[in-house]
Amino acid sequence: MPRVSLLAATVLLLFVISCGGPAGGDALPPDTDISSAEEQDPVADTPSETAAPAQAAEEATATAQPTVTPLATPTETAVPLPTSTSTETAVPTPTSTPTEAVTITAEPPRPTATPTASATDSPPQPTLTPTLTATATRTHTPVPAAVFVRSHTSYASDSQLVLVGELVNGGAFEVFGARVHAEFFSSSGASIAVAEALAVFGKLEAESSAPFRMIADVDPAEVQSYELSVFSDEFSITEFRALEVSAVTLVERGGRLAVVGRLHNGHETALTSVVVAVTFYDEAGEVVDVVEHPMFGETITPGADLLFEIPLPGAERAYTNLQVQAQGQLSLF
Repeated sequence: MPRVSLLAATVLLLFVISCGGPAGGDALPPDTDISSAEEQDPVADTPSETAAPAQAAEEATATAQPTVTPLATPTETAVPLPTSTSTETAVPTPTSTPTEAVTITAEPPRPTATPTASATDSPPQPTLTPTLTATATRTHTPVPAAVFVRSHTSYASDSQLVLVGELVNGGAFEVFGARVHAEFFSSSGASIAVAEALAVFGKLEAESSAPFRMIADVDPAEVQSYELSVFSDEFSITEFRALEVSAVTLVERGGRLAVVGRLHNGHETALTSVVVAVTFYDEAGEVVDVVEHPMFGETITPGADLLFEIPLPGAERAYTNLQVQAQGQLSLF
């Protein structure tokens, strides 16, 4: 269309000149369509086929925006101090080869029986006379900042070696699955057996204790010494809670002793898979035996009580006091 206007303006100009109007380049035709045609943007003359790609590219540029993915907010996880592996040997002086003699060539001494207690309507029965206390008397001494064996002893039982003791968490954080690994040596220093046992409780709070009981399939007469190593985990998918223990006493059942008492759930959740443990101590506060009593079929609701009775295995081990502890797992139902 601009070209038609330009052609019309040229014809008009030639007509004016032929009629005697201004000539040459001294005057421009008054028609404004000429200047408008000359000032048209060259892009306007571009064929539609050429302009379309440019327009499409411009639209693509205008709409294609980069996708910005927000960075995930970093999370901080409190990492407890690493639990070091504590190695304890039966040798009081640190040497590469255990030298302390753990003599197990004879049965442990029998406790002195005194006929001081008798059941009602029955003849007097020989019983032990321990001094019953809720906790054992201990000497406060600096402890390692890790899980370690505070006390341990061993004795023969049915041609097997029984190793009992007490673990203490001297660290600042709770640990789980604490376990003791034992390696037994002959009089010549040769390794003759290994065994491992878990602590009675799955969770060991900081500055708290838990007993363990290990049975080694080895001839007690061949064992001259043993070496203990302690391991534990920093995390657990199972949650544990301690139960309150009260009204602990000894009773006689058919000529044998039993420990009875009451458990109380002071938590806001029900607890199941309850385990009760009795740790026996001598006059020096050293562990002499451990009895574990699982109550896996019992569930204690919040604020409820549960009675327990633990028969003692016999009068083989002499003791002066004992401690009862209990722990349960968080119930999911």
